Amino acid sequence: MTERIIRLLARHLSGYEVRTVERLGEGQDNAAYEVNGELVIRQSKIDDWAPHSGSAPQGGSSASGDLAARDDLAARDDAAPYGDSAPSGDRDLQDDSARPSEADLRGAPALHRDSALRGEAVRREAALLAVVSELSPLPVPQPIFVDEEAGVIAYRKLPGRPLNLHPVKEPTRLAAPLGDFLSRVHAAPVERMEAFVPRDTFPLSELLEEAEGHYRDIVAQVPPASRRQVEDFLGAAVPAEPGLLLFCHNDLGSEHLLVDVETSALTGVIDWTDAAIADPAYDLALVYRDLGPEVYERTLTYYEGHHDDADHERVVFYARCALLEDIAYGLCSGVRAGSGVRSYADAGLAHLGRTFA
Repeated sequence: MTERIIRLLARHLSGYEVRTVERLGEGQDNAAYEVNGELVIRQSKIDDWAPHSGSAPQGGSSASGDLAARDDLAARDDAAPYGDSAPSGDRDLQDDSARPSEADLRGAPALHRDSALRGEAVRREAALLAVVSELSPLPVPQPIFVDEEAGVIAYRKLPGRPLNLHPVKEPTRLAAPLGDFLSRVHAAPVERMEAFVPRDTFPLSELLEEAEGHYRDIVAQVPPASRRQVEDFLGAAVPAEPGLLLFCHNDLGSEHLLVDVETSALTGVIDWTDAAIADPAYDLALVYRDLGPEVYERTLTYYEGHHDDADHERVVFYARCALLEDIAYGLCSGVRAGSGVRSYADAGLAHLGRTFA
């Protein structure tokens, strides 16, 4: 893998000396590598190829479920540009003539189809990040080069450490920047952002069914004192479907928030792979799940978007479903994937009481 990354960097950053390559992590969508402690190479896992491997696809995937992507520890991406600038944004993505159509992909051989999908995925993400960098009051990754053939985006590291692994001393200090960040992101014109991201809608009744399945997988590990709370939730009616869909990060878990541990400051937001036109309550729900009800409530005092009792009901609903998914993912995948994955289960079990209170 090191040799492949060296060849990739030689092609895009002539003269750049590769001294060290470290594997950062792997999720359902991407694998990530750090070069020289300053660059992050993110490889799309469509067809499970490594950069220019010269071999046939290996097939298979990582742990199933949305939360498998949470093990993608590309939490060391950086926003500072290096070398070539990122794609130009709207113009780049609105040129549909360069995109493979669904009909083209259905009729293409598997190898060509996977390559086209991989290239399209990284091109879309790079163009999205160019626009997000204009919207976000917090630093976000900015590509220094994109290799569509290899399915690779390269960034400089962002400052800070992932919050899920490095808790801050004063978590309530995160509320103001989170509220400002979500206000700006959710205010992005939907008509513009639809050029970059899909719509992500999922019936809440189906989310509850998935949560029931996750609970069956983990019930033996759930403390008896919490089982009644969880089972009462699973037996209750689902909230009303959202009436308003906005541009959302859509995976704003603590592993995608970078922080300065000593000052309890947010230093960046990473991993925009799942960004979508979606229910804004879901972004807030992951704040509720990972940082707790107090930080969530304080975040709302700085949040300028619409938020009423129905939105709050969905926030709590999403947070509880996502917590059960985290625990199931950590318990079912942790032995195979390592302690980093198991930490999701440990955190989820520790937060059962406050999330289901």
